[in-house]
Amino acid sequence: MDSRELYPSDEQRRRIMDFIMAAGETLLENGAEVFRVEQTMEIMARSFHLREFHVYVLTNGIFASAGTAEIAEVRNVPVRTTHLGRVAAVNALSREIAAGGVTLDEAEHRLAEARRIPFPKGKTQLLAGMSGTACFALIFGGTIRSALAAAAAGLIVSGYLLLCENRRLSNGFRKVSAAALITLVCILGCHLLDTEASHAIIGALMILTPGIAFTMGIRDFVQGDYLSGTIRMIDALLIAASIAIGTGFVLSLISLLTGVTVV
Repeated sequence: MDSRELYPSDEQRRRIMDFIMAAGETLLENGAEVFRVEQTMEIMARSFHLREFHVYVLTNGIFASAGTAEIAEVRNVPVRTTHLGRVAAVNALSREIAAGGVTLDEAEHRLAEARRIPFPKGKTQLLAGMSGTACFALIFGGTIRSALAAAAAGLIVSGYLLLCENRRLSNGFRKVSAAALITLVCILGCHLLDTEASHAIIGALMILTPGIAFTMGIRDFVQGDYLSGTIRMIDALLIAASIAIGTGFVLSLISLLTGVTVV
């Protein structure tokens, strides 16, 4: 092996650092676990012979250095979403880098392609929301009519969430308003179909629940990263509170206006 590959120049080290930071940022902003981001970045650094590499990852930022103050970087990652296809692409790239079959030029090109993997089209998200809510309603003991009401709510709310995303509305407002909309649509739909609304509401609300944040928080705790685990758990609790506020507001309003408790 060429000694220049084992001992890269300062310019090459900075380029490697930029690539590794970009890879870590891609993983973190698309839903990867904190400890997985750290492990992947460390594997890439060793594979590209970036000596004295140290990294610390939080849920909203990455701090890394390669032994000198000149080769150190901090990146803030305030925007988080979930795109497991991008995460899988970067993980696959890291394994190939570790196997020694990918040059830095190829790795940079592959990472750029991974970051451009699109989200599912709007129609796919609408279909997923409709079918998912119907299935959840049935799982929780609802009837076919409850599932139909939940499917209608899932379709409408999936479209509403796409609109909120395009308008870049805050996450808290999205959750509160989406939960309220789900509850209202389920109540109206179940009233028209002459069935109880509870199963439809519960099933439809499942598409808003913070399952990923909660699961990631537990995994961070298990790995000993208590700070990141606490941040994720707080995020999950805030989302759950937003859902409860939106649902409770509509239920209370209907009970106040009609004198009837929705069940």
